[in-house]
Amino acid sequence: MNLKNLLFSGLTFLLTICFVSCKKDNTVRDNPLANTAWSGTFVVKDNGPDPIILKFGGNDDITLFFGDLNAPAEHQCKGSYAFVSGKLFFTVTDHYNEKMSFTGMLSDAAISGTWGHGNNNNGEGFFNVTPK
Repeated sequence: MNLKNLLFSGLTFLLTICFVSCKKDNTVRDNPLANTAWSGTFVVKDNGPDPIILKFGGNDDITLFFGDLNAPAEHQCKGSYAFVSGKLFFTVTDHYNEKMSFTGMLSDAAISGTWGHGNNNNGEGFFNVTPK
């Protein structure tokens, strides 16, 4: 093997090792909320509490039910969520196209937080849910 082929083989090997070691990690992160349902209460300022259920999908979809899982469409809200380092953020839109935003913390098998209208995730009340 001549020097040119040896250098080319060595460089190819080195670039392959760099590519494999620098490859972006596409591993799905563990999401303890995926495909689960949580039930609890929803408070509007000082009124309530009223029962709610949060149903988290396998992707980033979420459905909020006012009452129970058999709630009619006008008592359901659909949206998306993000769960990052124990903190939950989700936004849902109700049957009448009104948007609500929520933020909460997962601790001791409960999620507690606040909610607001539009993109504001506080100021309107709070919620508290546990696994169903």
